[in-house]
Amino acid sequence: MSRTRNMLDYVRTELDTFDERGFCTVDSLVLSWMTYTRIPASDPDLAAVRGWEGVRLADLYRAEHFDAYYDGMWSESAGLKLLAAVAASPRFRDVRVAGYVEVTDPQAEKQFAAMTFRLTKDASYVGYRGTDSSLVGWKEDFNLSFRCPVPSQTEAVRYLNEAAARVDGDLLVGGHSKGGNLAVYAAARAAGAASERVVRVFSHDGPGFLAEFLATEEYRRVEPRVEKTLPQSSVVGMLLEQQEGYQVVRSNRALIWQHDLFSWVVDGCELVHVDGLAPDARYLSSTISAWLGARTNEERERFIDTLYSVIDLGDVSTTRELRADWRHSVPARTRAFASLDAETRSFVIQTLRALVPLGVRVVPGLLAEDAHRARSAAPAVAEGPRQEPSEGRGEATAPTVADPSTGARG
Repeated sequence: MSRTRNMLDYVRTELDTFDERGFCTVDSLVLSWMTYTRIPASDPDLAAVRGWEGVRLADLYRAEHFDAYYDGMWSESAGLKLLAAVAASPRFRDVRVAGYVEVTDPQAEKQFAAMTFRLTKDASYVGYRGTDSSLVGWKEDFNLSFRCPVPSQTEAVRYLNEAAARVDGDLLVGGHSKGGNLAVYAAARAAGAASERVVRVFSHDGPGFLAEFLATEEYRRVEPRVEKTLPQSSVVGMLLEQQEGYQVVRSNRALIWQHDLFSWVVDGCELVHVDGLAPDARYLSSTISAWLGARTNEERERFIDTLYSVIDLGDVSTTRELRADWRHSVPARTRAFASLDAETRSFVIQTLRALVPLGVRVVPGLLAEDAHRARSAAPAVAEGPRQEPSEGRGEATAPTVADPSTGARG
């Protein structure tokens, strides 16, 4: 069986310039990943990337920065391969990257980065970085469950307004993970003139929003331009309330590792789609939604702040450091949890315990949904011989899901 293609293969083989062929969703995947590039401030030859004149994407390909570019990011080695392909590609190498911003502020609980890609004289892509390996970045993600806006969302709006004032033409806005959430929020909340220039918004496995934001007129106005893509076993992209109309794409990995954009399957210039989310993604989404729905924003905030106070003891600043020194970090955090006052410990334990019965409760509904799908498909099967899925499409095999009430897998 031949190897599936991904966005790296796309960059290496689809060589039309943006003047010759318009922007597609796979282009957004590529540029969303490029926002994870950490551009050092120490290199005077790259100083222009922080202004709006920018530098060519090809100019970023510098061996002296290879160790720093994707340190602590997803798929460091794959990121360097993509950078090499982008730097050589006639489609991407002359794109100018400008307006680079990167801010991490533990006190404000903010981790934000963005850059703008000037595709042609008439179009630019505003890209927002997702969560990096910093603990504060993960804390800001969790804050999305009870607060809107979080600091990065406010920063994303400011950035889009500035980009709109600095570049001409249509604006495409997008990002991966939290970056996708920022793209949607910024497009909705930007100043009228800037928001009206946004022609498409891409959220690649980005978390959703609190219901209050989805009910706003600003969001409803931008919603038809939002293109949300999720892998079939999405975890991150199914958190919180969802905008309608997301598309499910095939990944060649399993579970949370499907969040890696390099695992998303590409056919030519398109992502390969499947019919719907896998059972494990629907189960997790239903369980977490029920858990969040049973708690006030104040309870969510207390729970998350308490857990974070146990995790962030000041001895590490990234998840990588936390994992690397687990022999020290695990006992230290166990002691920190034990040192909480009895009422707080009880609150955290009871909140976690509530997930189990909620998980059991959603299983019958999911089984009924699956049975309804099967009944709906039955007449088509009876009418003729079974049709094999066309190349590059069809339902992917999903991991089985444990039934928490029995421990069985099904």
